[in-house]
Amino acid sequence: MRRSRRDSDPWSGHWSFPGGRREPGDADLVDTALRELSEECGFDLSRLQLERAFPIRHAGQHMGRLVMVAPFLFRVDDAFAVTPDGVEAEEAIWYPLSTFRNIASHQPDAVPGLPGGRTTPGIPLNGVPLWGFTYRVLCECLEVPEPKGI
Repeated sequence: MRRSRRDSDPWSGHWSFPGGRREPGDADLVDTALRELSEECGFDLSRLQLERAFPIRHAGQHMGRLVMVAPFLFRVDDAFAVTPDGVEAEEAIWYPLSTFRNIASHQPDAVPGLPGGRTTPGIPLNGVPLWGFTYRVLCECLEVPEPKGI
């Protein structure tokens, strides 16, 4: 999904995975992930679709705001309608995994929001690079080595 544009959000307008804070009604972080997915993208998945839980890690090192993240991978066999909520998510798309697995689609791009012309690997989606933490988790999920030297 692409995050909605907001001045208070350092990742405003960037591609990301749905997510958010655990609430008292969430039994665990998987429940949090499923609830956030439903709220932000307008569809529900089941715990039975959980393929893998990744280790908790920190995002935001380049933006100066560390956030603890617990990534999960769910299996979805077919694309279906997605309805971004407009508050958290501005756009949500299904994209072929073959594109992400094709290392030729990975390109260097300027780091959004940082001065100095620094580049980072990413994948252009609808004119906006998917980069940073989301890119690294996606590469790990798909077992695609992050390109060196681009």
